[in-house]
Amino acid sequence: MVNMGPMGLAVVSAVSLLALLAAGEAPRPQVLDRIAAVVGEDILLESDVDRYAALGLVERRAGEDEAAYRERILNERVVELLRGRELRKTAGFTPDAQDVEARYRAVADRVSRERGVPFADILAAAGISREEALDWILHGLAIETYVKERLLPAVKVTDEEMAVFYNGPFQVEAKSKGLSEVPPLREVEDQVRVLLRERKLNAEIERWTDELRQKTRVMIYRRPPDRPGQGSRE
Repeated sequence: MVNMGPMGLAVVSAVSLLALLAAGEAPRPQVLDRIAAVVGEDILLESDVDRYAALGLVERRAGEDEAAYRERILNERVVELLRGRELRKTAGFTPDAQDVEARYRAVADRVSRERGVPFADILAAAGISREEALDWILHGLAIETYVKERLLPAVKVTDEEMAVFYNGPFQVEAKSKGLSEVPPLREVEDQVRVLLRERKLNAEIERWTDELRQKTRVMIYRRPPDRPGQGSRE
């Protein structure tokens, strides 16, 4: 056996590569992952969207096809990154371990019921450990807690707003659910107050999130199937 040495091997490798190029058989670079979005300095990979979809962390809507489902996951992850950037500026929030476990069990039960497969098998097929899934849920709960504690004190409900809500949306929704006669406001005052406060909080969260989006560089890369896409700033 002839010992060619490093230089000889390098020459042979170069000749082999030239032969492949001449034959039109140049090796193609393998794409390991793609960027789905950039939020400030944070990068969201398509594999991240894949894993969220595989795990079912975001509940699929009735009649929602795969493309629409993945698009919604992408948008929700972008929003989570926007809010998470603000959370990192604080001392942080650590949700109660029982709350994290309860949310995990709720997700596991829902996804298992939808797919007819044990959740442990779904985790294994996606290459995700139980600890990873718990960590994602913990992070999501931490952001939810932070957002509510930040914005809820500014949400006030007046008696006038309650009367308008009761005479409008509350009665319409009650009747749409089959309630023929809506109780007087004084009998459902607490329920009306909670509902109205929740809706005002959600509106405030959306307003705040829009502000974050406006002052943060957000690039979302949408690619048609099997075709290269282009990045677009939101």
